[in-house]
Amino acid sequence: MKIPDYPSFRPLDLCDKSVLDRAFHADPPENSEYTFTNLYSWRSAYGLGISALGDLIILAPEKNGVKEYYPPIGRGDIKNTLKRILYDSGSRFIRVPERIKNIAMQDSNIRSEDDRDNYDYLYLADDLINLKGRKYDGKRNFIKTFRSRYSYEYIQLTEADVPEVLRFQDIWCVEKGCGQSKSLQDESEAVRVMLSFISLFSLKAGALRVDAKICAVCIAEALNPETLVIHALKGASGMTGIYQTMFNEFLEREAVAYRYVNMEQDLGIPGLRKSKESYHPLDFVRKFSLSLSG
Repeated sequence: MKIPDYPSFRPLDLCDKSVLDRAFHADPPENSEYTFTNLYSWRSAYGLGISALGDLIILAPEKNGVKEYYPPIGRGDIKNTLKRILYDSGSRFIRVPERIKNIAMQDSNIRSEDDRDNYDYLYLADDLINLKGRKYDGKRNFIKTFRSRYSYEYIQLTEADVPEVLRFQDIWCVEKGCGQSKSLQDESEAVRVMLSFISLFSLKAGALRVDAKICAVCIAEALNPETLVIHALKGASGMTGIYQTMFNEFLEREAVAYRYVNMEQDLGIPGLRKSKESYHPLDFVRKFSLSLSG
């Protein structure tokens, strides 16, 4: 299915994977949004459309009839593409990494706004694998507690395990109250899509079994040659240390080939921010929104 030329858009489709994968390979992304896995899995929640402008790919989430734009993908005339879309649409670009923000700011009519809630958390993989030093005492204690209470098995997930993991996801969703939360419903649907295409998307996924039942899951993939991005980390309720143990067991197996781990954003949710800060990030992938002055 052909990608329409800007200003026309069509919904993002599975057939767009090869085009986007090539673009990300040519210009490896820093921001966690830019894997085909994330874009496709969240496409319905965000109303994500795709278009082509010259050598660049344009993605546009749309909600309640209001269209915004993600930063252009690929190698091309970024500066003039940003200007054209901003002047054409009167809208804004969102989730813009610092490198592209700096290009845009060469035009005095464009202003930027910090988007702290969508900063990605960036860690040294070695720190999260080894948990050395006093600052990780709490994490090691949680893992020690879990291991003392439960006999568990780590498994690397394959397509054959997906039905069992989906049953765990359904239970998790009930425990967390997905029925009363649109954001949790959207997240649950995104995870279901990821699991349904676990092989096609080349995902790294692991789980813990206790008493022959899956009680925790972690899903990730390569964001760029140096960075592993974590898409989902889930654990059963009432099991102290389940999240810390799942994460550590997973990273010991899957993060050794990477320098960094990207744990995505906290969306301004206080509990999520506290959790991600507790792992002591090395830095952030800072993001901004861009619009016309005035």
